[in-house]
This record gives sequence, structure tokens and C-alpha cells, in this order.
Amino acid sequence: EREKVVVGGFEMIWQKVAGLSGSVAVGLGAYGAHGFKPENKVYEKFYDTANKYHLLHSVLLCTAPLTKRPNLFGGLCSAGI
Repeated sequence: EREKVVVGGFEMIWQKVAGLSGSVAVGLGAYGAHGFKPENKVYEKFYDTANKYHLLHSVLLCTAPLTKRPNLFGGLCSAGI
């Protein structure tokens, strides 16, 4: 017999954190594309890579309530940001 997956309760906080984190990532991406002009061009590459990882971890946070251990998964994804 298959185990039922129940989504709800405290674990849903990770979707709110994901929404907030994702909106910050999009805002920082817009700043990086239009306002960030460092003297050394290498920093643009660093900023772009960091922003992509931030956005990726934000998307992963959306899936936290579906995992077996949502608080552990959400905490680790948040630490990765």
C-alpha cells in the first residue's frame, strides 16, 4: 500500500520563504544586468553565477513541502543561498 503524502502545516513556510527569496533573486538579477558596473569585469561573472545559484535554490525551496524531511531540506537550501 502506498503512503499518502500530506502537504500542509508548518512545512508550507518554505514556500513563503521561496517566494521571498525568488523575488529578491529577480531584483538582484535586474540590478546586476542594469546597474552593477564594476571596474574589474571578472566581478560581473561572479555576480552572475551567484545570482543563478540564488535563483536555483529559491526554486528548490518550493519543493521542500513535498520531500520526506521538509525542514531539513528547506534549511539546507536556505543555507545554500
